[in-house]
Amino acid sequence: MNTQRRLHDKVAVVTGANQGIGRAIALAFAAQGAHLVLCDLNDSNLPEIVKEAGAEGVDAEHTTVDVTRPQEVEAVMGEAERRFGRIDILVNCAGIYHSRRFLDYPLEDWNHLMNVNLTGTFLCCQAALRRMVPRRSGKLINLASVAGRMGGPFRAGYAASKHAVIGLTRCVALEFAEHGINANAICPGMVDTDMFEGVVRQEAELLGVKDTKAMLATMLKRSAQQRLIRPEEIALLAVYLASPESDGMTGQAVTLSGGMVMQ
Repeated sequence: MNTQRRLHDKVAVVTGANQGIGRAIALAFAAQGAHLVLCDLNDSNLPEIVKEAGAEGVDAEHTTVDVTRPQEVEAVMGEAERRFGRIDILVNCAGIYHSRRFLDYPLEDWNHLMNVNLTGTFLCCQAALRRMVPRRSGKLINLASVAGRMGGPFRAGYAASKHAVIGLTRCVALEFAEHGINANAICPGMVDTDMFEGVVRQEAELLGVKDTKAMLATMLKRSAQQRLIRPEEIALLAVYLASPESDGMTGQAVTLSGGMVMQ
């Protein structure tokens, strides 16, 4: 076994691992030697991802979890600890998106989005930290968004939730630095995922644009590189934030957007 891999023998819990960025992070972690507990509300792809991870010579398992339910979150973290003896890394990738006109925004939709994107992140951090603090070691990586660095029409709920995830990350970083724990956020731009396809489709519908390819082309002009970011690019950043190489980095919101946001 290659003991030179950057996450050799680390134990990582990844939420939202069924597809997109979460899947890419899970596989990148496995390639770097991390053992995995993969979670998602939709677990349709998780058995295959676990199989792919296992081919890297690591132990991996999967489970279904609703991150808005404290009992389910606690059960997942407890099982990870029982199975592997510890939790070294938590990646909060579970999240949802929808576009709504502000004055037509149903409170039910607002609450659901906040519960998944923000409360889910809070609950998972809390449950993982209970296990990291006694060991005085841990890495928390929260998936925020460029929407957490800027505003945008039709995105009030999503942008508010991701601004809040960045704030939450910074508070955790400050409170738990003395326990040897790092907390950072990743702010992806437009990423080639099913979720972003939904963003394009929903915004096109709200604007009355029938050609979604034209809508995508218009959206891509917002970034300097005018391209979609690959999920694997986000995963490489997550590997860095999970590795000892980033031990001096905490409380940061790192943007990877092809130049969509430059700050």
